[in-house]
Amino acid sequence: METKDFKKLLFKTAFCVMACDGNIDDMEIQEMKKIDSNTTYFSDTDLTEELNNLINGLQDKNTKIVKGLFDSLRENKLTITQELLILEITMRIISADKIIDENEVRFLNLIRSKLDLGDKIIHERFGKIPYLKNHNYDEAELNQADFINEIEITDIKKIGKINLK
Repeated sequence: METKDFKKLLFKTAFCVMACDGNIDDMEIQEMKKIDSNTTYFSDTDLTEELNNLINGLQDKNTKIVKGLFDSLRENKLTITQELLILEITMRIISADKIIDENEVRFLNLIRSKLDLGDKIIHERFGKIPYLKNHNYDEAELNQADFINEIEITDIKKIGKINLK
């Protein structure tokens, strides 16, 4: 996947994980700012524009944004490094507010099911994550539909006030 497209996918992943528990916490926003300022993960990407695109998409499509993310992860050929970055960003955002919500765990495991990473590589990179399960594509497909139907996307007005600068 092209670098620019991957950075947009990475940001979309971070955005969806922030919104999937129905609450975008200030600590999650601070973590996004840290990631942006301390890494090159989002360099050359206008986060404000990307955020506005996602907000507009939520207004028009609501949970289809999450389904689109899952589809993109499965359909695009990502490198091992890109897949590890997807997991890293997801876990950093999940742990930012010190509360591990059930929807965030479900989201993480659905993302995990879309990646080709082996468990050994994940354990070597991140250690043992108690809530990260082995991927089971068939089970995940059933859970994905339920998750997308149950997800409560955060109030769009609150999302619109996020400042990532």
